[in-house]
Amino acid sequence: MRRLPVLLLLLAAACGSPVDTTYAGDPLVTLRGEASLSATDRPDGPVRLTLAWYPGIVDDSAVPPSAPASILTEDVPFQSTFPADFALPLHQPPPEKARVAVGGQVRGRAATGFLLAYRDLNGNQRLDPLPAGGGGPSQDRVVGSSWGGFDSYVLLYLEETQEPGTGLKRGFNLLHITVDGGGVVPLDTPIPLALSAGGPLLDLLACEVAWDGLPESEPPCGISFEPPPPPPGTLSVWGTVSLAGRTVTVNLYLTRDDERLSDATVTLGGRPVPYVPERLGHFLEEADSTLLTEGGTVELVARQGDSVTRGLLTVPEGFDITSPAPGGQLRSGAGLDVAWTAAAGAAGYNVELRSPDGLQQSFAFTSERSVTLLPVSYEGPATLRVAAVTRPSAFSRYGWLEVECVRTQPLTVVP
Repeated sequence: MRRLPVLLLLLAAACGSPVDTTYAGDPLVTLRGEASLSATDRPDGPVRLTLAWYPGIVDDSAVPPSAPASILTEDVPFQSTFPADFALPLHQPPPEKARVAVGGQVRGRAATGFLLAYRDLNGNQRLDPLPAGGGGPSQDRVVGSSWGGFDSYVLLYLEETQEPGTGLKRGFNLLHITVDGGGVVPLDTPIPLALSAGGPLLDLLACEVAWDGLPESEPPCGISFEPPPPPPGTLSVWGTVSLAGRTVTVNLYLTRDDERLSDATVTLGGRPVPYVPERLGHFLEEADSTLLTEGGTVELVARQGDSVTRGLLTVPEGFDITSPAPGGQLRSGAGLDVAWTAAAGAAGYNVELRSPDGLQQSFAFTSERSVTLLPVSYEGPATLRVAAVTRPSAFSRYGWLEVECVRTQPLTVVP
């Protein structure tokens, strides 16, 4: 979270839209997009938009700020129904203190900004950075951001004309960062902005010491990453929902006040998932199923009495194992290099080597598209399993649910 590597921002082989920074009109540029709400995790009051500039992000050699260098705030009247279109006009370029010399592939100085949505809890019509010791009950809360890891929109301002091969222009540039790297996109590209009740990762975007380049305080800005305990009586959902080819496997267990439940009901896409006593949970397996599709979305509902937990599950899609080749051999005691293409919608990948009895011989989780599994002492036939994983936010606060899209490959472990 400290700093975004400069190479992530210097995305080549993509075309951006030129910006005439001598244009005397007002605004210089307008960021547009669509704000959306989930069914269960949403802000509890009015929301404002701002653009925060972070000079320490574009280059690790830059002198870092003690806080976001500038926060430009504009009122945006969100509609009472969502999704809602928004427009954030920028009436001036980033301030001088937000610009730093970058070097490398980029000429001159640059500034990098994230679009933030926030709850103005102290009513002063601006986003106040969190002090090192943390804020009080009236401290503003960040509830949405254009920065979201491998699906992010970043505004990059450049003072000088750049090499044509970079796709970057003098003035404002909009970058769409994806798991494949991404590139420069037109400035009028709609920016999706998911609004929530907020949380530690969003609060870090307003934390002073998170961007100062010094050793982190414990915890930074008083932000705790320990999940709060669920309210009494909350249904928590744990387990996996997997799609491998046309085979669907649902393996879940439910808790309420730290007790496992056997009398709760679970439906997936309206289909009951039965409770199986031998598994101490809800289990469903269909070898030729239409319940899930790659890239498809389905609703999961857990219910016990008057307590209900629900959310939408989206299955990652479209990836393949590229290495090793099917039917290949692995020597016992040697590591296994595994590589695959990107899966749309995946937050990461579970990679494991299994023996025929289903035992896990080696395992790794990564957000990259390659990994080396640790050596195994096992010998015989084995299955390489790569699962593209997403973790629905509706369940992440009160449980641990993974949605998998699975690819497998047969291997043989030889002496």
